[in-house]
Amino acid sequence: MDVIDRLWSWVIYSYSTVLMGIGMMTQREWLATGGLVIGLIAAALGEIHRRRVARSQATTNALLAQLVDAVRSDAENRQDVKALISELKGGHR
Repeated sequence: MDVIDRLWSWVIYSYSTVLMGIGMMTQREWLATGGLVIGLIAAALGEIHRRRVARSQATTNALLAQLVDAVRSDAENRQDVKALISELKGGHR
């Protein structure tokens, strides 16, 4: 119980100290704090956007690689079929 009382006292002391500090802030300090908060939010949103775009690009690259492989195998199969048809006809193209 003593630990809970100490923690509660520390929370109340910290809260009152913060409120006192906020009450004594000048306009310049308020603007600086606002700019800092906006900057942190912008940085966090920028990082979220960067990760989302990177994930999207990775998915797109994987799909493109599959498409290229499919086109290549299709082209190879077509060449094989053409060669087989040529052999069956007995002629060369």
